[in-house]
Amino acid sequence: MKGKKIIVGTLLIAVLGGSLFFTTAFMRKAVGYSTGTVSYKNIAQNVEATGDVHGEETMTYYSNITAPVNYYELSVGDEVKKGQRVVGYDLEDLITLRDQAELTAKSAENTMYGQVKKSESNQAKYNKAESDIEVYKNTYALFRLASDYVNQDQYQENWDINCIAASLNKDIADKTGAINSLTLELEKAQMYQDVNEVNRLVSEIETLNEDVADLQADLAGLPPATLSPEEYATTVINGNWMSDILRNWTETSTLKNTYENQILNSYQKEQLQNSYELSALNVDTAEENLTKATEGVVVEYDGIVTESYIKNGSVVTKGTPLFTLESSKDMKVDVGISKFDIGKIAVGQRADIDIAGNGYTGSVTGIKRIAESDNSDKAKVSVSVKFDAPDEKVYIGLEADVKIYTEEKEGVLVIPLEAYYADDEGDYCYIIKDGTVQKQYITTGIETDEYIEITLGLKEGDIVITDAVTDEQVGTKAESK
Repeated sequence: MKGKKIIVGTLLIAVLGGSLFFTTAFMRKAVGYSTGTVSYKNIAQNVEATGDVHGEETMTYYSNITAPVNYYELSVGDEVKKGQRVVGYDLEDLITLRDQAELTAKSAENTMYGQVKKSESNQAKYNKAESDIEVYKNTYALFRLASDYVNQDQYQENWDINCIAASLNKDIADKTGAINSLTLELEKAQMYQDVNEVNRLVSEIETLNEDVADLQADLAGLPPATLSPEEYATTVINGNWMSDILRNWTETSTLKNTYENQILNSYQKEQLQNSYELSALNVDTAEENLTKATEGVVVEYDGIVTESYIKNGSVVTKGTPLFTLESSKDMKVDVGISKFDIGKIAVGQRADIDIAGNGYTGSVTGIKRIAESDNSDKAKVSVSVKFDAPDEKVYIGLEADVKIYTEEKEGVLVIPLEAYYADDEGDYCYIIKDGTVQKQYITTGIETDEYIEITLGLKEGDIVITDAVTDEQVGTKAESK
């Protein structure tokens, strides 16, 4: 029994062993996968965007004078060359304004010099009058001193006598005047036969006549003047001289005041100078405007007219827009970059530009510091990419596709992007190692459309699977297709 069992067992083992051999042999068959090789390459990360072509320089030309335009032939789309004269002005009115300004300036100059010269003449006359007044004052003092040489006692006595005589003469005149007035009243009283009034007036007139007689007697009784004839003559001569000197002194003082009022002060001279300089400035302005009009408007760079605001024959004022010009040699594409990519963009980065299948190279030259909403209401930042060498196929306003290379590396270890995965534990890929599928966690760097940089976890020559793989295939036999 044991032997059978053994035999039976042996047979069973033999049968089972044969079945296991065939099953294991079947399971060991390798699965073919699309693969890639870990290798060193030059890679570049990029940001793609679409924008419109514009000139690198955009300038609106304005009229710098007021005048009629007599030459203008520009239309939107016209191409112009640097140094080309594109606007001409009519010069007739400007020549007239220049001539008028020159005449006004000459008149202002003559007025200024004339008034200054007149002021200088009055200043000289004023100075002479002031000097003459000093002479008159000193001469008068000398004659006054000569008169004072007359004996002071005699002078004082004569003065007293003259004062008394003057007082007596005044009293006589007053009483004589009163007599005349009473005489008129007496005639009226006699006409009206008013006896009492007549008697009263007669009495008063007689009293006044007596007073006048007494005063005249006192006047006649005054002592004669005590000045000698020589002294009296000297006094008279000196008095006449002093009278003449005083008259001249007064007249000269009046003239001095007149001259003084006709002398320009510093403010008046400054005002005349300012008026002249202003008129001279008007001449410069008129001459400058005429020069500008003669030169016309000359463009500063090769370009294409994108806006035209006037026509030939228009009368333009200073500051009127004439036309807008965008450069045709220096050209750019303005693209909108989203918030996800703008942090990668920097001035100087190279770029590829595609316009209707025509390829060009360029570089980032400007990044605006403000975001603006596009047609999709997404805020984007405008980035300017300048053409390195635009040709005649680059038209302003055309749409262009731009690829900006934000980061570039040479000779870095990479795998195809199709082999890259990520989960909560990190980045990883599937490799074929020792003939089986293995999961390999990795550390990555920059990423492009085709490759991703590997900084840790793989080495050159490793085989990575680019087909879709899951963790269920880990450990199974594998080979490259």
